[in-house]
Amino acid sequence: MREKQTLIEEKFIALLEVHRFRKITIKMICEEAQINRSTFYSYFQDKYDLLDRLIDHHLSELDQLVSEIAAGINRQSDRRELSSIYLQNLFQYLYEHKIFFKTLMIVHPAQNFNQKLIQLLRNNYMKVVENVKMQNAEYFVNYTLGGQFGIIFFWLQNDCQEPPDVIADIVYRNIIKTNR
Repeated sequence: MREKQTLIEEKFIALLEVHRFRKITIKMICEEAQINRSTFYSYFQDKYDLLDRLIDHHLSELDQLVSEIAAGINRQSDRRELSSIYLQNLFQYLYEHKIFFKTLMIVHPAQNFNQKLIQLLRNNYMKVVENVKMQNAEYFVNYTLGGQFGIIFFWLQNDCQEPPDVIADIVYRNIIKTNR
């Protein structure tokens, strides 16, 4: 049963790469997935429900992935190794789901998606720095996050030409350099 839902989600993302969300119809999704409308409606209320659930799923998965590491970083005296792992996992997830992220961030930006992603990352960064003696931690986090988001955007826009570990290292080195 999960196979049909996954198929619907994949075909929907493929359609989003080509068409604006408002132009996509249930009929188009069903034709691409080669399913009946009743099959679509057994999983989703409408295309808005499909999009919302996809966004919620990916943001939840990403949050779970990075928040566990962020909590671990906060308990370490030497944060460098876990900070590097945090970034590697973040960029690996983005890479594994690059079609989804590229489509919703760049090709046909979804309403509020970028803000939700930035807020998720900001919350995790704030957890990381909450026990660190740092002046103006919120400004540092926002500054760092702005640069990181720019790198994510540029990387996805260029179809993730560099491997995720290379991008993670670039971000890591910039954070360490900035936070002297």
